[in-house]
Amino acid sequence: MAKQSAVRKRPVDLHIHCVILSSFRSEFTFLRNVFRLAGLRMHHAESLEQADFLLTVTESTVLLSDMVFEDGSWQTALGMLRDHHPLVPMLVVAEPTDGPFLTEAIDRGAFGILWKPFDFEGVRRQIRTVHEAAKERQAWHEEASPGGASVRWADSRR
Repeated sequence: MAKQSAVRKRPVDLHIHCVILSSFRSEFTFLRNVFRLAGLRMHHAESLEQADFLLTVTESTVLLSDMVFEDGSWQTALGMLRDHHPLVPMLVVAEPTDGPFLTEAIDRGAFGILWKPFDFEGVRRQIRTVHEAAKERQAWHEEASPGGASVRWADSRR
């Protein structure tokens, strides 16, 4: 009789690709390794140009932005998403002290917030939910307007 493994199998979401826009390489490496254990594929971008490229070539469905808010880079990231990847939602990675900037980020179209310190199981569920919503929205968009007007996340949330 075959010996059964005592190791519990984890859900595998390797079809979920996320780009994390972050200037903190060591933090990204930590996040990538943790999320890999949860079955998510993370790609690192240190600039908007890299994020744009990775969103295209990896067919990522979620952008996580962990950029410093004071420099206004999240506004540029939202603009890039609106212009080049209108169906990709952005989650802002934030700490409680980032409060004043978060309201504006949500008002300008960010889909949600991932709070530090991370509850990794909660973050995995949130990313999976956002991924599924993005795929449904993409399918609806392709059905409703083949070659037609683009529908943005910010438009759908109001």
